[in-house]
Amino acid sequence: MSLPAERHPAWSPTGAPAPGRRGAARPVPRRSSRAAPAPAAPRPGPRSHRVGFAIAATVLLGPMVFGIAGLNALLAQQSLRIEEIERRIASLDLEHRELVHEQARLSAPGRIAAWARRNGMRLPDDIRPLHSFGEDQAAPTGVADPGGGGP
Repeated sequence: MSLPAERHPAWSPTGAPAPGRRGAARPVPRRSSRAAPAPAAPRPGPRSHRVGFAIAATVLLGPMVFGIAGLNALLAQQSLRIEEIERRIASLDLEHRELVHEQARLSAPGRIAAWARRNGMRLPDDIRPLHSFGEDQAAPTGVADPGGGGP
């Protein structure tokens, strides 16, 4: 018959070395109150890497492409509006030039004098300038002070 198996000193319930063994007592390892760690997840295969990359690329690049396309559409609309405004400015500039030319033609002194003669108007024979007296101007000699007060 065989002998019974010896107990390992590290696993002795008392922490003392097993009988027949020499050496110091080793402490008994304590069990942690923490749960045992979960087994590691299996590594994804090469196919799952491709699917993850495709999803990430779609999430990142999709809005960027959509934004660029929307920006191009807005720029095209603005370009059309600017062209329309430039055409409107050109037509208004031409109209302004025509109106300035017409205003200059209608306000010419010779034309006004001809119109006045046709309507029976004539220039006066005796032209006398009129002057108004202000505080900064002195009254001409011989004219009484309009304020009524004297020196």
